[in-house]
Amino acid sequence: MKKETEKSHFSATNTVIAGGLYEVTARFGDAGAEFLKGLRGVDNQTGQVFNRGLTQIAKGKINPEYAQNNIKQQAGFSAEVASVSKKNAEAIIQKSKVRYARSEDVAGYGSNNNTVDIVERLNGVEQTAQMKFVGEKNLNKLLQKIAKGDGQGGKNDLSRYLSNDRLELPTEQVVLAKKECLKQAKELRKNAEKVDPEKAAKLIKQAENYEKLHDKIADAGLTTEESIRYRLNPVRETVKDIASVSHRAGIEGAKYGAVIGGSISIITNAIAVQSGDKEFSDAMIDSATGTLKAAGVGYSTAFVGSTAKSLMQQSKSQMLQNVSKTGLPSAIVSMCLSTAGAIHRYARGEIDEQKLMQDLGGVTAGAVATSLFTVVGQGLIPVPILGGLIGSMVGGILVNTFYEGFFQALQSAKLAEENRILVEMRCEAARALAQQYRMAFTELFNTKLAQLSEEKALVETLFANKDISGDEFCKGMNRFATLFGKTLTINSMAELDDAMQSNQPIVI
Repeated sequence: MKKETEKSHFSATNTVIAGGLYEVTARFGDAGAEFLKGLRGVDNQTGQVFNRGLTQIAKGKINPEYAQNNIKQQAGFSAEVASVSKKNAEAIIQKSKVRYARSEDVAGYGSNNNTVDIVERLNGVEQTAQMKFVGEKNLNKLLQKIAKGDGQGGKNDLSRYLSNDRLELPTEQVVLAKKECLKQAKELRKNAEKVDPEKAAKLIKQAENYEKLHDKIADAGLTTEESIRYRLNPVRETVKDIASVSHRAGIEGAKYGAVIGGSISIITNAIAVQSGDKEFSDAMIDSATGTLKAAGVGYSTAFVGSTAKSLMQQSKSQMLQNVSKTGLPSAIVSMCLSTAGAIHRYARGEIDEQKLMQDLGGVTAGAVATSLFTVVGQGLIPVPILGGLIGSMVGGILVNTFYEGFFQALQSAKLAEENRILVEMRCEAARALAQQYRMAFTELFNTKLAQLSEEKALVETLFANKDISGDEFCKGMNRFATLFGKTLTINSMAELDDAMQSNQPIVI
């Protein structure tokens, strides 16, 4: 009985850990989804289609006579996509509002912009970068074309790159490039001392360009070899990226899991020692064991939960996208761990069929309720970990109170017939109430789904209508945005004209 109680307690701890890690799995799940966007070239959550994705680049034509050169050239495009995905993922993990995009995917830069490759945006302010992946043999030539260019746009003039905030190079070339810039600047200034003023001024200008270039050189976030791997095996590299992000989520989850589970284990074991149910030495061992188990649960929950969140968010299914916004991805791990324990005990003959079904039903109900209350708790208490933790605990307590309480009451042979009837009435009332909640939820979901389908059809009509006026189009789009709780800033063609003529950034 004692062992069964401990197992039940650990299942409850798993559920609480899953709830507490809602913010972690959500954040790292969003980060992992960035790599799926880069791979497919589309954001299924928003519907945005990008200029190109890694899969599209990997299908580029290769001339057998120039295969190596073709692959390296296309790897440059792969590097841009992969770099944007990595930077956006890291910004999400660090809770930064900075976002990155290829210039082709940003209005105003056009296709194949010859100066800007990457655009960094924060609160309406943009910074630009040019990304160059050339062999080390051509690195010095590249720097020379930038620093010594005359601004006339000739073949050997790349001075326009100096207008960017950064020149992003492969990781292995950053240090070499910076050293070369300082070396050339020093030699040019030295040579300027030996010539007439007119030539000296030109040399000093070039030296200053090298110094500016030195300050602008930045790490693109991947090596030349990695860029080639993204070109040749985009799916494999994307899987590695998502796994890496999920591993980081798991490490963070293990820390929080150890704190949450360890705290619960220490408190319960302290109570057991105080009540005389355990010796102090046994309680210490059990507390340490419980903390280690909780750390493992935290890692598994965050790793699998964030991966599931990434896949669900970028699924083509609207239903899975909606599920990704709940605490269910994390709860799935807790549910699997807990049900596996019940099934294992049944296989060993420790519990019968009735107890197995009771445990499975309790775990499932607890997981679903916890995932819902986790989102509610995080919304009411927008503090990472704390809101989800409190929400999951409330959900777990409510389910445990009703579910386990009624089961224990029904199984007690000592209950008088009158009390048994009363308990059964309460069970039936609870079942009926649960049925009402289910029907209400289903009705609400169907209503919203029908409304979304209707509005979607209206939007498609807007795009299909060639004769529609600008004001009617704005009105239709605003109505569709309202469905998602958003209010667009432009409501008519007159407001659009004002925004276009203004010097302020356009915010939709």
